[in-house]
Amino acid sequence: MNIRKRLLRPAAPVLLTLLGAIAALPSSAQTAWKPDKVVEFLVGSSPGGGNDKTARTLQRIWQETRWLDNVVVVNKVGGGGAVAYTYVSQRSGDGHFIVVARKALLTNHILGRSPLHYTETTPLAIVANEPTALAVRADSPIKTIKDLVERFKVDLQSITTSVGSTRGATSHMLVSQVAKFAGADPRKLKVVTFGGSNDSITNLLGGHIEMMGASVDAMVAQYKAGTVRILGVSSAQRSAALPNVPTFRDQGYDVVMGNWAAVVGPKGLNSAQIAYWEALLERTASHPDWKGLVEANALEWDFRKAQPTRELMAKDYDQERAMLTELGMVAKP
Repeated sequence: MNIRKRLLRPAAPVLLTLLGAIAALPSSAQTAWKPDKVVEFLVGSSPGGGNDKTARTLQRIWQETRWLDNVVVVNKVGGGGAVAYTYVSQRSGDGHFIVVARKALLTNHILGRSPLHYTETTPLAIVANEPTALAVRADSPIKTIKDLVERFKVDLQSITTSVGSTRGATSHMLVSQVAKFAGADPRKLKVVTFGGSNDSITNLLGGHIEMMGASVDAMVAQYKAGTVRILGVSSAQRSAALPNVPTFRDQGYDVVMGNWAAVVGPKGLNSAQIAYWEALLERTASHPDWKGLVEANALEWDFRKAQPTRELMAKDYDQERAMLTELGMVAKP
């Protein structure tokens, strides 16, 4: 009996190691996940816009590389993206539904335009950032952000500004910040909205408004044509597409404000589904075609995994709510 015990004792650690390795195999197999049916990639705007370009470029890269063949882009327009966000959120736990998300995912809820809270989705990654800028006509006497601040000090309502297609969006917050630098009440700004950036540019060049706020890419063509002057870009560094245009920080105003492009899924995705999309999006963000889209559209390359994306959304939600409260635009409970 004692001899038997002595013989078994040295083998026990080896046996336990083997049993542990065998036990781990089924667990690893269970954590692996990939789409096994058509993936619907939702876009909350019409074909041809920035969100649509984002989705279709990702789709093309996935199909050409064979990283993901079975994916279709679906445009569901309405409510500043709310229709698309809601559609995806209703597919709880299903990793075959994703959507391009912007800050409207946060502000739609704050403004009362949608009951959907961003926590009812699963953030997967941020793939780019879209800087915002303010522009005037090339013949405007306003040449810098300081000029604009001084003008606001004299008469806040002497300038009519297009803030894009929606009040309360990033462009509106940017011009509101300039009003605060002037010591003025941002709620008294004279702002208007149009159907999109092209309409804003048409009205700016036609003399119907004095200034517009929009994403940088919406202004590049007119800037290079010499018809508009970009007063400042609200990014941390100068835009690669507009190296001669100063940032707000370059001019002494500490403003960094943009609109990230994220990909989110429905609530309830498990760790394996999140890991799949996170890895695919990280791989895609390094693809030359994606970097080409970022450069061509005056975006900033910015990739963040799922957890940092969740953290940024939480931080931005609080900041957006605070700014919209100052504007008197927060929906009553």
